[in-house]
Amino acid sequence: MYRESGKITNAHLALDAWLYIRQSTVKQIYENHESTIRQYALKERLVALGWPADRIVTIDQDLGKSGAESDRRDGFQALVGAVSNNLVGAVACIECSRLSRSSADWSKLTQFCAYTNTLLIDADGIYDPNDFNDRLLLGLKGTMSEAELHFLQSRLLGGQMSKAKRGELRKPVPVGYLYDGEQLVKDPDSEIQNAVMMLFDAFRRTGSAHGTALYFRNKGYKFPYVVGKGFRKGDVEWIDLALHSVLNILHNPCYAGVYSYGECQWVWTPNGKKRKMMPREDWHVFKKDHHAAYISFEEFEMNERILCENSTIRKSVGKRTPPREGPALIQGLAWCGKCGRRMQVQYSQHKGQQVPNYICQKDPAEHGGGSCQCVSGRVVDEKIAELLVARLTPEVVAQSVAAQVELDSRRDETLGYYRMRVEKCRYEAEAARKRFMCVDPENRLVALELESAWNIKLKRLDDARNECDAQTEKTERERVERDYSLMDNLAKNFAEMFQSGEISYKDKKRMVRYLIEDVTLNRNEQSILIQIKYKGGTTQSVEIDAPRNGFAVWATSPEVIKIIDAAAETTIAEEIAALLNEQGYRSGKGELFNPNMVKCIMYKNSIPNMKERFLDRGFITSAVKAVSLGITKAGLTRQIRSGRYTGDFIRVNAHNECLFPPDENSRVLPAQ
Repeated sequence: MYRESGKITNAHLALDAWLYIRQSTVKQIYENHESTIRQYALKERLVALGWPADRIVTIDQDLGKSGAESDRRDGFQALVGAVSNNLVGAVACIECSRLSRSSADWSKLTQFCAYTNTLLIDADGIYDPNDFNDRLLLGLKGTMSEAELHFLQSRLLGGQMSKAKRGELRKPVPVGYLYDGEQLVKDPDSEIQNAVMMLFDAFRRTGSAHGTALYFRNKGYKFPYVVGKGFRKGDVEWIDLALHSVLNILHNPCYAGVYSYGECQWVWTPNGKKRKMMPREDWHVFKKDHHAAYISFEEFEMNERILCENSTIRKSVGKRTPPREGPALIQGLAWCGKCGRRMQVQYSQHKGQQVPNYICQKDPAEHGGGSCQCVSGRVVDEKIAELLVARLTPEVVAQSVAAQVELDSRRDETLGYYRMRVEKCRYEAEAARKRFMCVDPENRLVALELESAWNIKLKRLDDARNECDAQTEKTERERVERDYSLMDNLAKNFAEMFQSGEISYKDKKRMVRYLIEDVTLNRNEQSILIQIKYKGGTTQSVEIDAPRNGFAVWATSPEVIKIIDAAAETTIAEEIAALLNEQGYRSGKGELFNPNMVKCIMYKNSIPNMKERFLDRGFITSAVKAVSLGITKAGLTRQIRSGRYTGDFIRVNAHNECLFPPDENSRVLPAQ
């Protein structure tokens, strides 16, 4: 049986017909009802062409998905799989753009249809992919479908791009900004503006995003969050400042008065189109001085460099590490003078304090070898601090003055924050009072709710006042206790300020980095060569004595060793220790001698003790002597203790061990 010019055969009717239905977006599903109805109505045409209604499979799980790619279209993938397995007699859709707007996906489908002799049916006709004319027409339809998508996108994106280049295209704005008509302006809420400015001020002080978040948490400050969706869209909540929020704000050029567009773009990948963050030079629009800024563009660029240096992922060998906790003064600036690699810092504990050491361990990390060198950080840091104090420049003085001024600004900023909170709570309490006073007294349910809200606002106002009073008292107390004498003759008192316990290790390291570019260390057995490169290109080399190792510092003096060697000829260790202490000698650590210490010194210096010396002269032990006398060793010991032994002997240690001359004719007296 042949229908439609003989294209539909009984072989086609013996298989299922698949009806594919798709809309590009969810909005089209709700608004373009007629298009959806037309697609479902195509089932009636398939019935008229001879397929029973129960042999028609409707694929509509791709509603609301774009046809530009097939990755996320499960229905289309199932259709291609069924066609390639020769399970489909015909594929129907209202037009080819419903199946795909990609020439690659369209060509793949038509090729599988040709292999399995599957027909393609749309509103205009029936196509056999094995027929040359139909295949040519299907190719043109697929090309036009893809081109149509390109034209639609070009019209839409072209208008957006034209508006964006003028800086007039509306886009989501960060906290601290809002649109006043078509103009982007700062949020008129001074509390929100103050919070944003405090964030940038905190970053200037701490030098890191994590430090900024920690600063807000330690101070108890909150940061505004604008609800982006839902029935409370646009409301402002005050929450704890998170690290990701700090990074988003610092990386956002909007705060520097820049209008940008095209930061994230669609790119082709082996897995289809994906959104990708692009480098700044590839953004579509980057317009400076577009709106009021919180910081200058130069400060924004500097913040970007600081964040890049603070990153734990090192993209280059010469990248400096950020100043971190710990007393190592030139951490991140020290270079190995032997291999040219950056030196790392390792800390050890000595008498409850952290002691830094600069170690070059790149080679053992990569090749399993030993460290190039290990330099004591204590002596190097002391010399660096001494050189900096002696090398005062106007830049150092300016930075020191700024540090003093910053202490005052921090106090004023803290008070301003709490006073602003009090003013905000007072306004909210007054607004709640007015709402309560305007309510009808007869409407008890509403009145009770408004009264409860008023009480809550009054409680918040009282808490804010208490916090403000406590902070004011603390600030005034610090102002009285603060010593401003350092501001006078600052160059003379810089050493006192630099070594002051009020300055953290991080602040000291930042002060060092204002002056020093890097430091190269090279140690030999006796000294350490320090080569300093200052800002501006000037250099300085200085050589200091290397600290002696512990075993060298605590070594016993040669004079004591000579006395021990001489005394060991006829004296046991206990008597030698007493002799040294009587003569005023002390150990390498400055302690009194004891028998164990004397024995250890004799062992390390290969000094034979009294027993070894007499054995070398031929003296015999108690066991050998007892055998020669025909008694036991214990019996000989009892005879010696009781005084009944008449021969010569010598005691060689504190355990009463005795040695005997080898050729002595001795005997034991009988017991009385």
